[in-house]
Amino acid sequence: MTEIELIKDPFKPKILVVDDEQVIREGCHEVLTQEGYEVILAKRGDQGLNKIEKEHFDIILLDLMMPGLSGFEILSHVKALHPDTSIIVITGYATIENSIEAMKNGAFDFIPKPFSPDQLRVVVSKAIEHTGALKDIATEKSRMRVLIDLLANGVMVSDAEENLVLANPAFIKIMDVQVDDIIGQPFKLLVKNKQLSEMIENALSMSEDALAELSQELELGRDGKNNKAIY
Repeated sequence: MTEIELIKDPFKPKILVVDDEQVIREGCHEVLTQEGYEVILAKRGDQGLNKIEKEHFDIILLDLMMPGLSGFEILSHVKALHPDTSIIVITGYATIENSIEAMKNGAFDFIPKPFSPDQLRVVVSKAIEHTGALKDIATEKSRMRVLIDLLANGVMVSDAEENLVLANPAFIKIMDVQVDDIIGQPFKLLVKNKQLSEMIENALSMSEDALAELSQELELGRDGKNNKAIY
């Protein structure tokens, strides 16, 4: 018998380095490519932004103080285009305050000049863990959504303001509505059945740490047609 073992490759990020200093760009490239990462370089802010608009980078090492397009301007563009990208700002010691401000605006971390290869490896490793965790969360959310959509029972999810944020196909079929018409709308406008409305109200009023199942057989009708459903 032949045994086959499948091994998943570890996450290897694509990294962009945007810095106007050649020694910084080449140093980052040498250190990070030795770690097995794909590293792209840009010597000006506009070049970096052009690359960011054309492709996705998992991690960006971004110099804040550059002539022309500044790192702060690029940061705002990245967060709009690729909110899951981890940005590490590169700064001189005299501009630590700017780095803190950049982190308030969405940067993941900062590294001050001059930095050693080990310091670079550490901060990039932290960013990789962060990015990997975000990817895992996104994957789990996708899997959960697929499972919910496959359920035969109707499922709806509301936010704290009682607006509908998710409805699976079974729920939409039971309600006989279009999904575009209900997402973001208060569930009270959708749910006309008094018993079902009261059940939802009771569920939303429960404590967050409470665990309970509310179940009741209801008859929902539209245009004289009745549909039985258990909630």
